[in-house]
Amino acid sequence: MKKKTVSKTEETCCRNISQYLMITLLPLIIIGGYYCPKIGFTVLGLITLFMIIASKRGRFYCGWLCPMGAFHERILSRLSLKKPIPSLFKTRWFRWALFSLMMGFMTFRLIGHWGDAPAIGGVFRLMWIVSMTFAISLGLYFKPRVWCTICPMGSLQGISSTNTYLLTVEDSCVGCKKCFKVCPISTYPGAFREENGIGQVPSVECLRCSNCVVNCPKKSLSFQDKLPGDK
Repeated sequence: MKKKTVSKTEETCCRNISQYLMITLLPLIIIGGYYCPKIGFTVLGLITLFMIIASKRGRFYCGWLCPMGAFHERILSRLSLKKPIPSLFKTRWFRWALFSLMMGFMTFRLIGHWGDAPAIGGVFRLMWIVSMTFAISLGLYFKPRVWCTICPMGSLQGISSTNTYLLTVEDSCVGCKKCFKVCPISTYPGAFREENGIGQVPSVECLRCSNCVVNCPKKSLSFQDKLPGDK
């Protein structure tokens, strides 16, 4: 199987730069949106962007371009206690219950302000603030990117890219768990390894950040589309 060679230094540098650049959108939307509510439509633009990216690269947006995720990983991590992520947050029903709750709230607000562009922009800004509040509250105690395990937008990207650019685990994996230690959302790729075969991590469980790929001592990890014959 042919794999693309990944330079740890180059990959890390590019990701760091992209994340710090995207963090600048936070004050633009939260503070700038207070004075000019239409700035809130930036959030709609980001939603469009990540859905386009998800069709080819899964949750790549989450790992590389999400302003909130970047803030949690680069800034909040300096204050976080970094406790283990609760197993509840990994359950499908909890993720979709939160998705339904937040999307229902947003839809209700949008319908109430339909036809008023500034007010609609304000709704997108409000959802950003609500998400940030929950994310920071959780990230101060648990791992900084704990929100990314239950983020409604992350879940949406996950289900829209179930066959695309999946983290692939070869049988050369020795179970050292270094991948687990460097994963921002505590996914353990080695758990998906298959004897005498190749395993793939479900899309929703992987941010495509490449941390595990560049840190794997056996080079057992790579990104590929769903393998032929897989169910």
